[in-house]
Amino acid sequence: MRKGTKGMLGEKLMTLRKKSGYSQQELADRLKVSRQTISNWELNQGAPSIDKAKELADIYKISLDDLVGDEVEVVARKKREPDLHVLKKLVGKMVKLECSDIDLVLEEGNDFFSIGKVKVLEVDGEWLRVEYQRTKEKSIFQKEKVVKLIELSAVEAFEVLEEKEVL
Repeated sequence: MRKGTKGMLGEKLMTLRKKSGYSQQELADRLKVSRQTISNWELNQGAPSIDKAKELADIYKISLDDLVGDEVEVVARKKREPDLHVLKKLVGKMVKLECSDIDLVLEEGNDFFSIGKVKVLEVDGEWLRVEYQRTKEKSIFQKEKVVKLIELSAVEAFEVLEEKEVL
């Protein structure tokens, strides 16, 4: 497993909780569970029931699929107000992204930042959902699709690519 929150619900839950500024106790109070329950979820020593997972997705303003999906990784940073009317025009386009903290998205063996080309799938008030291709872990010849949720405040700049640049 690579570093990051991909496939690890507990790490994803902790990242989202911290990004949202909740303590474990505050989140537990909001969900009407114990603080220990939140801790157990974050340590992968249990998982929220479907109704609690839905509540968490609503609190974090992401879909339930993105919360629990192994194929979606969460990239978060301190909150900053995005300019949504511009960003929403990127949906469906190939762009080159520049993020404020390279450690948020850089992975071992990943060509995300050496190439930096991603397809924007969705933009909402807090997240940029992107898809890109990377070399599979154990094969330099095989590619895999990766979907990431990147907190909008982590995006510093973008460049829309011409069709000929994408090929």
